[in-house]
Amino acid sequence: MAEAAQRLLDSLRNSPCLDVRHKEEGDGEIPAKVLVDYSMERRRKQKMLCSQLQVLRFLLELLQEEDTANWEEMSPELLNKEVEEVKKKWKSLRSEYQEKVNEVEELIPQLLEKIQLIQERKTQLEEAMERYQAQAKERLQHLQEVFQEQQLVVQKCQVQMEQLKDEVQTLEQSVDRWIRTVNRDSKLAGLLSMHGVSLLAVGENELLLDLHIIGKTEMPPLRVNLHLSSEGEFQLAPEDAKLTLPPELQRGATSHIVPIILELQCWYRSHARLLKELKELHERFAIEWRPAERQLLFLHRNKQHRLAIGAGYPVSGGVWLLSVTGAGPCDTADKLKPPVENPSLSDWLEYLHGYPDYSTQ
Repeated sequence: MAEAAQRLLDSLRNSPCLDVRHKEEGDGEIPAKVLVDYSMERRRKQKMLCSQLQVLRFLLELLQEEDTANWEEMSPELLNKEVEEVKKKWKSLRSEYQEKVNEVEELIPQLLEKIQLIQERKTQLEEAMERYQAQAKERLQHLQEVFQEQQLVVQKCQVQMEQLKDEVQTLEQSVDRWIRTVNRDSKLAGLLSMHGVSLLAVGENELLLDLHIIGKTEMPPLRVNLHLSSEGEFQLAPEDAKLTLPPELQRGATSHIVPIILELQCWYRSHARLLKELKELHERFAIEWRPAERQLLFLHRNKQHRLAIGAGYPVSGGVWLLSVTGAGPCDTADKLKPPVENPSLSDWLEYLHGYPDYSTQ
């Protein structure tokens, strides 16, 4: 009997009828007032059911202690005492339950007000959402129309931009050519305005110039060809193929024409006598002038004579023989010297040219 009662109690605890939140599937939204009335009616039934369950629990506990309790030894006073304790516990639980009920009853009106307020706000939000969706739809349609119009404008602008790019590119090429021409002409104008420079001939990209030594009219001018390239560079070459200019003065940027011409004039002023002498010696002897090393190679009778020319020659520098190489026995360089004091380059070549053949000695 006790087991059957316990199963009944467990089934009542798990019964869906005790769950206030339970509702059947497929039910729609229930109004708040109906839920409150329903909850209050169910609370009343649950209160009554709970009191019955408490009595049933008390009876089940007595039945469970049937085997261990000695009913014959228990006196009526002891039983009354236990009954009083159970009644006290029951009253305590009942008062606690009543307090909770009162708290719930006090909260119900506040919850109803909050539910009503939430429903009103929900209605307002739904109306606002409908208005917003309608406005958003109108704006989206308007934006699509504006976007299509702007796309047409952008396409027209792109076509115009491509046309303008072609025109600008053409103008830039013309401006570049004009700037290069102006720069070249300004440099040439500055070059022609220099004292000591004479313009002999003008070609499409070439000029023939004479560089004079100021104050020394007896010295012939240095005649050079100035070639202008389309890359903004120029190149200088002496008209006399036997004459060699310093490498650093043979080419450069168009913007450096004037400084290089001035340096070339200074170089020619210091080397004019030497160059004049070398030009005369080229007509008589087989020589090769190396300006970077300031050395002269003289070929005579299968022998090569290497002479060094000091800086400042012929004013301050001297000339001396460095080596003699070739077929047959050769005298050493220190044994060969013209019979004059401070011999010039011409003296050395005359002496070596007339010196007896080493192979016949």
